[in-house]
Amino acid sequence: MKPLLQSSFVLLMLALLTTLSIVNTCQIDHLESTTIATRRAVEELVSRGAARSSASAPSSGWSVSTQERAALADPANLLEPNPRPLVAAKRVVRGGTLRTLVGHDPPGLNAYASPNATNISSLLRYVGNTLATRQKDNPDRWSPELAIKVTELREGLSYEITLRRGVYWHKPEVDWSSGRYAWLEGEHELTSDDFAFAIETIMNPQVTGRAASLRNYFDAFERCEVVDRYRFRVSFKQALFTNLSSVLELVPLPRWLYMHGQDGRRFEPPSWGLKLNEHWYNQKLIGTGPYRFVRWQPGASIVLQRNPDYWGEPPAFDKVVILIVKDQSAFARELKTGNVDYAILRSEQYQTAVTDNVGPILGSEHIKLARMPSLSYSFVGWNLDSPLFSDKRVRQAMTMALDREQIIKNVFHGLGTLHTGPYPKQSPCYDKQIRAWAFDLKAAAARLEQAGWKDRDGDGIRDKLLEGRTHPFEFTLVTFASSTEYQTMASIYREALLQIGVRMHPRPLEWSTLLKKLDEKEFGAYTGVWALPWEVDLMQLWHSTQADRPASSNRVGFRNPRADRIAEALRSEFDPPERQRLCRAFHALVHEEQPYTFVYQREDPVLYWDHMNDLEFSPIWPWSDLLYYSFNQRRP
Repeated sequence: MKPLLQSSFVLLMLALLTTLSIVNTCQIDHLESTTIATRRAVEELVSRGAARSSASAPSSGWSVSTQERAALADPANLLEPNPRPLVAAKRVVRGGTLRTLVGHDPPGLNAYASPNATNISSLLRYVGNTLATRQKDNPDRWSPELAIKVTELREGLSYEITLRRGVYWHKPEVDWSSGRYAWLEGEHELTSDDFAFAIETIMNPQVTGRAASLRNYFDAFERCEVVDRYRFRVSFKQALFTNLSSVLELVPLPRWLYMHGQDGRRFEPPSWGLKLNEHWYNQKLIGTGPYRFVRWQPGASIVLQRNPDYWGEPPAFDKVVILIVKDQSAFARELKTGNVDYAILRSEQYQTAVTDNVGPILGSEHIKLARMPSLSYSFVGWNLDSPLFSDKRVRQAMTMALDREQIIKNVFHGLGTLHTGPYPKQSPCYDKQIRAWAFDLKAAAARLEQAGWKDRDGDGIRDKLLEGRTHPFEFTLVTFASSTEYQTMASIYREALLQIGVRMHPRPLEWSTLLKKLDEKEFGAYTGVWALPWEVDLMQLWHSTQADRPASSNRVGFRNPRADRIAEALRSEFDPPERQRLCRAFHALVHEEQPYTFVYQREDPVLYWDHMNDLEFSPIWPWSDLLYYSFNQRRP
């Protein structure tokens, strides 16, 4: 009986296996597709879970995700592992509130439609992310941020970007209880379309603000192709030196938010760019970064809160409060009273608090000093479209009438060095052999005489016949109202110019008003500062095609055919020695033309309480990239 049962069982199993085999053969295509779909779903869930668990883990437990490690193992990937964490101090006490301050309200908070400003750059680093980030100790190398893989499809012309999965936009900061924002409900994952929309915004000529200044970096742009949810390609018509960095420094922009009115209705062509300029969410900020925007109270503060779902290395603080203190002479007082953890001082405050002080800084042994390097320079920009400054001899005279060395020493208290050209001194492009125009009122007067500006009526002010009318040499210099140093410089300059028959009226303006005047070219001259990128591109500031664009960075209206040719050649030149030669040729040309009177390259003094770790500064954006900061003890 037992052998019979065993035989029956074997036959039954054979029949069952045969049936299963037939079924499997008939359904193999369906099973394969189901398996693939299942695998993809599992991978996505694992990726999302890994990202979120990594984000909420403490510093010691945070690690690079599996998807990122696999991508970086590909030799075709242009990105490299970041050799160091953001917060690298030996003792880091996480949590608490970092309190800092700025001297003015931002002109808006849209990453592309609002004008450029240093405080917006800072906020974007806190609240947002770029595709890739430059390594702190080697800025020529890139490490992953929102992109985990970037490959070059055609040399200098086309790039494919693979995004990190499981990255989610912050929840919009709206009144959810009102019920009018139901159309924004739900999680929104970062996708390729967010970068496609960012590029569309940059390329839309209706969009002003930061997009207008970025547009020239995309002059050779051809197309953006969304391959799938996590991959897209960007192609250019011409291989330019700046193509790669222009792509990798992109900040995403959510179409699902900014392409809709407050009622949820979608904007339609041809006017969506105009509507973006005045978008209802432009006074708020949204991103994918370590902090989420909470509120902006104009004239008072901006508040950011730690993003608990952040995909990357956890930030050092739970909250960041940025006080808006328009009286910059009060910065030191705000620090001394403990209202802020650190403050970048103006030179007059530095003089009082540090150089003229024989005791502890601000009377406390717990306040420390650091010096922040910069890639910036300050200048006086001349409106070349004005008949007063269209002649280079006049501009040379203006430079010779400004005693820059004494102003650097006595007004800016030695916190910088005399500058002569359009690059930072750290750059190989800067030609140290070029000698600065010397302060010489007699020579300045002679240049004005050569240009036809004479005192014909004996009133002490030079004049000239222009278009049938006699014009006195009189103009307005607009300056930062919040900067007493620039106002002092303007007063000294005014007295020197009077000695050579030129009447100048200093006019301090609040930041937002100043930007409006500059964008509309309603100035004779202005004081400005450019914070420069690591890689040189002369087009934005100096090419003649930018001179007539609305809200462009070539505010002075500089137009020079030879300068245009150099700027164009430099864009497509990849050989370092030839790039240096072209850069220095441009330096010499600008030195001769003097569209700017270059003043100095500054070094900013930073005071901070010793409950903060020694400050580390980004070599590229030292004012903006503050994610290196941390506490070493609980804030008192």
